[in-house]
Amino acid sequence: MEMKNKEFWDETGKVLLWIALVVGGLSLFMNISTMTMEKNAAAPAAPTPTEQTSVIKILAAGSADYGTVATSTSDYDAIFAGIKPVVANYELAAYSQKSLIGTDTKEEFGTALTGLGFDMIGLANPSCLKSGKAGIDSSLAYWSAQDVSVSGTNASTDDQNRIIVKTVQDISYVYLSFTDQLSTDLPEAENYLVNVYDEERSPEIVAKAAQQADIVIVSIAWDGTDKEGPNDRQSTIAHELADAGASVIIGNAGDAIQPVEWIDDTLVFYSLGDLVSDQAGASTHLGAMGALTVTKTTYQDKKKIELIQPCVDLTVTVNESPNFRVYMLNDASDAAVPNKSSVYSEYSAVLQKLDDSIRIGGLQ
Repeated sequence: MEMKNKEFWDETGKVLLWIALVVGGLSLFMNISTMTMEKNAAAPAAPTPTEQTSVIKILAAGSADYGTVATSTSDYDAIFAGIKPVVANYELAAYSQKSLIGTDTKEEFGTALTGLGFDMIGLANPSCLKSGKAGIDSSLAYWSAQDVSVSGTNASTDDQNRIIVKTVQDISYVYLSFTDQLSTDLPEAENYLVNVYDEERSPEIVAKAAQQADIVIVSIAWDGTDKEGPNDRQSTIAHELADAGASVIIGNAGDAIQPVEWIDDTLVFYSLGDLVSDQAGASTHLGAMGALTVTKTTYQDKKKIELIQPCVDLTVTVNESPNFRVYMLNDASDAAVPNKSSVYSEYSAVLQKLDDSIRIGGLQ
């Protein structure tokens, strides 16, 4: 009997011990789980990656050729009062300075344009070397003191090879200027003075810039005919620049106005004519200004750049003797441009000749 009781308590003890171990283990597990949950609850949650979008608007204008004939105006701000509200609405604005500041044109003229909001100035054009190195140096002395991007003429080989990246609204950009023609030969020992387009080297520069910036804006002076589509040379260069990574090409073929075209993802303004001109022989000079919106979308380590909403509109320089004034063509008086409606229709068709999806008007 005692043996049976002893066996009973031995077995019961084992069962109770196992139960105690199970209960203790469960209790320990629950305590650890609770502590882990409390710790996780107290720790801040990892931030969820978000998509970031940056947006800028870019304005492109034609050439400024002012001061090469005698004018009596000294109020340069008044010349551009008619387009001031338009230019002020853009984060970046470009034009080509044909007449040399400091040689052909007073410094106050450049200051009036930068005061409007123009901050990308192309200096390469067929006549930019007409006053030699002294003219280039005088021009650069002025522009180097301004808070703007200039390209096209240079004080040294190092300056010519330097790629300057700037940023606005978190979108980085490079501005470059070339000319396909030069009316005066470059001095052999000073071929850095002007960025003359070269089929091999120039696209390489654009490609290098495209690796460093979100967008590359290229200004180029080339030969072309008013109201006509691009000639073979213009088309070849435009495709070379687009293939190299140019985002926007702003062409200038003298006072010609030519079409706008997409080459894949590159927007090409083949020629925007005169932004302002005081050249004798005409009471008015037509020009055009183009615009587009650039969006940059970033998510983690990826980015997407899009060029959208391209548009273009016509401008006119009116000789209101003894002064000149620049207006949007639609804002010019009927007395200044008697056939304004037919001119607007004719040149609107020219601008849309290669792509009728390009909007006419809408600069704001």
